[in-house]
Amino acid sequence: MLYLSKLSTAALLTALCASALVGCASRSDKTAEHNKRVAAERDAQNQAMTVRVLAQPLALDNTLRIGPTALLLVNVPAEGTQPATQARLLTNCETLKLAMDYRQAEGWYEPFVLPADPRQSARTTAQQMCQAVQDGGWRQLPGNDEDVLMVDSGSLDLDNTRRWIWAGIDFGRLRLEANKAYDRQYERVEIDCATHQANTRQVYRLNSTQGLLPPLQRLDSALDPEQRNRLTGAVCAEPTKLAKLDPVASQRKKLPPDIPTPEVPAALLAQVSALPQGRPTGTLSHLQLTYDATSPLVPRALVKNAPMDLYLQPGPARGIWREQAMGALGREKVIVRWRGLIELASTSGPEPTGSAERRSRLLSIGLEGDWQNLKPGSAIGYSKSFVSSEGKPFEQTFECSVGESFPAAQKVASLQGSALNVNCNADNGLKTSSSYLYLEAYDLFVETADRSMLLVQEKTLKAAD
Repeated sequence: MLYLSKLSTAALLTALCASALVGCASRSDKTAEHNKRVAAERDAQNQAMTVRVLAQPLALDNTLRIGPTALLLVNVPAEGTQPATQARLLTNCETLKLAMDYRQAEGWYEPFVLPADPRQSARTTAQQMCQAVQDGGWRQLPGNDEDVLMVDSGSLDLDNTRRWIWAGIDFGRLRLEANKAYDRQYERVEIDCATHQANTRQVYRLNSTQGLLPPLQRLDSALDPEQRNRLTGAVCAEPTKLAKLDPVASQRKKLPPDIPTPEVPAALLAQVSALPQGRPTGTLSHLQLTYDATSPLVPRALVKNAPMDLYLQPGPARGIWREQAMGALGREKVIVRWRGLIELASTSGPEPTGSAERRSRLLSIGLEGDWQNLKPGSAIGYSKSFVSSEGKPFEQTFECSVGESFPAAQKVASLQGSALNVNCNADNGLKTSSSYLYLEAYDLFVETADRSMLLVQEKTLKAAD
């Protein structure tokens, strides 16, 4: 092996430090001094930015209120050698604690709580933000769309025929921005009730737990013409009617984002379409599972009972499924599989430059045994033929065994037909093995475990529709 075991590495470090104790201590002291200096520089930078931000006249009418939290984006002009930038003030209206983060050349800094000061400027700013917008609560406008149109009735400002209000869209389907998912967008909208024109002045995007950091470019409105007209009609009516709308429901379960289906090369698609298939009598669109993961190398690295959703659609040919997972596996990804078992193509959004060229390319699939009529106790297998990015052919082989047949309803009551457990072992140096639940009525293999020397992943099927 080219790497040292944990034991030998620890023993080596102990021996080195024992023979050069002064050197190890000296390096430790230097590291501590460096960290202390970096922290002091960051504190000084944060303090200087705090002074710049709190010295600005704040556009308090642009404060966004979500529950006890108030948020305000501040444009900070250039000062001396310091360039113009942006900062966000975040206030907890129950404790009146004020936090801030701001943009630098390398990105947004981590939020920090502004310390109390004799002049109480931080607390005064927090009070002003919380008083600028009443906690009227978010209300939903009537509609039958997948997306819910919302307004904050407490944020309404009036000036003759002009109205200003915070509106929002609770998307039924996740959306992606720079490969980051979000499910809500809030917009500060100015409406002229005389002309029924509406213009968005400011935009925030949030996922289920936190807000996305604002990009350099101004975000566009997500309101379509019908939603804009519906919003204008509601806001230009009697203001008291807004507070009587139904409150926004609690967090909804969201559908996966729209990701293009990866293309299977024509030659591979033709070859795979000719392979034997089962005889499905039904179809599935959604599976709910829980996900567990451990690592033999890092025992404390553990994922336990994490929720996972698998959305299924028919693929480009019979016997091929389009699968899109959400939840435990993190990154949004679409995979095209033969019978839910063998990956033919995948995509997960923008890739680093050159990554596609470095990937191996699947050319064909070979089968051993009777894959059309899986029989308990039988031995089957498959192989995948690839060509590497350098043009060299290679092959992966898998040996599988079929377990006993049992009613699929024993796993999930809504499932029809029979199910079989299928285990496959890969011919590679990582001792990889995979387990599947084969659902005969749907001709679908559902992966329930994937094990190797590096990682053990297990999935438990909880629901199906």
